[in-house]
Amino acid sequence: MPGTVSSTYFRRTSLFWISVITGSFGYYTLLMFWPQSVPYKSLGPWGSFSKYLVDNYHPYLYIGYWLVWVLHLAEALYSVKLCR
Repeated sequence: MPGTVSSTYFRRTSLFWISVITGSFGYYTLLMFWPQSVPYKSLGPWGSFSKYLVDNYHPYLYIGYWLVWVLHLAEALYSVKLCR
């Protein structure tokens, strides 16, 4: 029916995905700017892998960090434009 808006058109994402994305960005930020503050040994295999990446691929991780932020910002701006 024209003129009516379905209440299911815009749905909030689950708390799980909000937590995963926020935690991932936070962890990535720690790896990029404060790698000495990450407790690698306490994180098990994930910590060993993170330490390896920071020690051997830090420039690529740094570029990827800013690329992720730019893409996330572009996605948000596109969503705002699309929803107008």
